[in-house]
Amino acid sequence: MAWKVTTDPASEPLTTAEVLNYLKLESSSLPAAETTLIETLIKAARQWVERHCNVGLLPQTITEVFDGFPEELSVGPVRSVTSISYKDSDGAVQTWTASNYVVDTYEQPARIRRAYGVVNPSLRDEINNVSAVYVIGYDDADALPAHIKQAMLLTIADAYENRENYVKQLPTAAEYILESGGIRIWRFR
Repeated sequence: MAWKVTTDPASEPLTTAEVLNYLKLESSSLPAAETTLIETLIKAARQWVERHCNVGLLPQTITEVFDGFPEELSVGPVRSVTSISYKDSDGAVQTWTASNYVVDTYEQPARIRRAYGVVNPSLRDEINNVSAVYVIGYDDADALPAHIKQAMLLTIADAYENRENYVKQLPTAAEYILESGGIRIWRFR
């Protein structure tokens, strides 16, 4: 299983103003390069949280590939499954009709099962033969749990204050907050 973001979120979970307030900085006194840096750190912190926890913070589209029909989707929270496609035994790409499967979005990671009485079609014997496209993420920044935003702010502050590479003691405060918050999707394969 491998996945990638194919449509990024339309916005970030933290605004530049929120981060400047947390860092105790005045926007009027900052050079444009510092504001650009902070915007980059916001995006980097979001991406770090998403990869660390296997979650999408805001609505975005994921494409995940499998060697066979999936039973679970790696990233959550899953809002909807857009499509599941596969190569049939002749090598033609087919889209599996949505009525052929059921998606359980209550469970994390989300589960996919064949609908009652449906049989999986014959697949071509290749790696990454099945592709699932799905939408993940919370409704908006206001819907995010507070501990996620706090972990992002800690990560941004650390990166802003320490602009060179250094050895960190693990777990960091941000990692501790995310682990104790219960949003991380654990995958055991």
